[in-house]
Amino acid sequence: MIRLLCLLALSASALWAGNLSAHHSFAIYDFDTQIPFTGVIETIKFRNPHCAMTLKHTREDGTTEIINFIEGAPANMLVRSGLRPEMVKPGTRITAYGSPDKQDPTRFFLRKIQLEDGREF
Repeated sequence: MIRLLCLLALSASALWAGNLSAHHSFAIYDFDTQIPFTGVIETIKFRNPHCAMTLKHTREDGTTEIINFIEGAPANMLVRSGLRPEMVKPGTRITAYGSPDKQDPTRFFLRKIQLEDGREF
């Protein structure tokens, strides 16, 4: 019985460790590319383990598109760098820099936020 419990605990630990490792892989993003998008924040999730945001970007021809920043730095890291949640509420105009997902170029990793006053985080 003890042997079975030990085997079960070891199996559960191995499964959990595999999920943890997979969660933190950034290999799906093209970090050699960093694209700027200027627009208005539509939605933002300022949280741990990763922030996420949608940005309404206006193209040069006047049409708009929603840019999906599906992952970014953790909220606690952004706060330590000086960016607070009240600075990036929906409706705030910013420039966001993103690295595209290699398999889905409509999804981005949020690399940098630049506020209208020029501050960068």
